[in-house]
Amino acid sequence: MYNYYEKTKTIQLTRGDTMQMGFDFTVMVGSTAVTDYKAVWHLKKNTGLRYPLLAQAPLKDGVLSITHEMTADLEAGQYWYDIEITAGDQVMTYGPYPFLLEPDVG
Repeated sequence: MYNYYEKTKTIQLTRGDTMQMGFDFTVMVGSTAVTDYKAVWHLKKNTGLRYPLLAQAPLKDGVLSITHEMTADLEAGQYWYDIEITAGDQVMTYGPYPFLLEPDVG
């Protein structure tokens, strides 16, 4: 099970759980709205270049799918996510925003 807090864009998920969540992006290149774009979700322990990428997943039709394997071996705590959107030669980043990984009991 997961929670999404609209005001802070925070995602909260129990370690090892799966989730699917839709994002509704309006991607503009110049003054034109485009629908042909790629979006990739990234997860890091902290922001900054020196922190390794822990997980990534392409969004398919605007839907993010997190698998069991992506968080099962991570420690509970706060992480950061962003979504990199590429349309033609334009690159835009949505985030970074908090990703709270809750402990499981099993």
